Amino acid sequence: MKRHKVIIPQSIAEEGLEVLKKAGCETVVFQNADREMLMAEVSDCAAILVRTTVIDRELIVRGRNLKVIARHGVGLDNVDIAAATEHGVKVCNAPLSNINSVAEHVVGMMIALSHQIVRADKALRQGKFEVRNTYIGTELKGKTVGIIGFGNIGRLVAKKCAFGLEMKVVVYDPYVRDMREWTYVRKAETLDELLEESDYVSLHMPYVPEMHHFINAETFRKMKKTAFFINAARGGLVDEGALYDALVSGAIAGAGLDCFEQEPAPRSHPLWQLENVVVTPHMAAHTKESMIAMAVHAAEEIVRVLSGQEPKWCVNWQDLLDRGGS
Repeated sequence: MKRHKVIIPQSIAEEGLEVLKKAGCETVVFQNADREMLMAEVSDCAAILVRTTVIDRELIVRGRNLKVIARHGVGLDNVDIAAATEHGVKVCNAPLSNINSVAEHVVGMMIALSHQIVRADKALRQGKFEVRNTYIGTELKGKTVGIIGFGNIGRLVAKKCAFGLEMKVVVYDPYVRDMREWTYVRKAETLDELLEESDYVSLHMPYVPEMHHFINAETFRKMKKTAFFINAARGGLVDEGALYDALVSGAIAGAGLDCFEQEPAPRSHPLWQLENVVVTPHMAAHTKESMIAMAVHAAEEIVRVLSGQEPKWCVNWQDLLDRGGS
């Protein structure tokens, strides 16, 4: 294969770099590239392997030799897919690389909230052993988890909850019609149906502008007062002000959040003041195993495209074909 230049704006697992090096690629790796660095390097690159750096229209246009943008992970809200398609650039992701890590994180948040693990940890460090008599938890067995969005991660959360925790599972996803494969799952016909009967509501949707604040004050009003809300998808899907109000007023029991509308989340975020919230800094996908898989899968997509093979996970493939590309 021709020696192609691949830009990696943020460091990735060595295993991913090895895939590119074995294919003869020249890798330009940054610890955390700023825009000026990217603008200086992109003009003669063939590929970008991107984590969270924003790859916008200006960068894509400047990359005159750019053939493929591969996302280290699943979400693509930091890549201008429309601009890439206009310029014949394939956009790929790694949809199977981190699903177990995220699913485990979601279940972990459910357990932490239900058993008041974080609150008890903080209290015990202050010498308050007696909280064992006041921080009374709730078992997950027999409870209902409602999963909004039944893609790869949602399906794995459903499996872990049904078989590992003996929970009832209800899902809402208008794009999934044939549920015969998932005999342990019941499909809700409406979102309201799911909200009204779930003890835990877990969000598993991609972010697109038209879905901004999909979860809002009206959503929380329809949930049980004893219910917990979990978001390990994208922050912009949730109206955080409405979530704060719901938690303070007792409209819902608690929340577990791994992502936020503004990232990094502000140090003065009002949610930090609440004891019935468990938060993590968008790290659900950050296990050793998934970091390696995300790097390797994204690198393999780049190698496939640059060697003339068909990529496995090209999200704009049909649009490129419609425009007469290949």
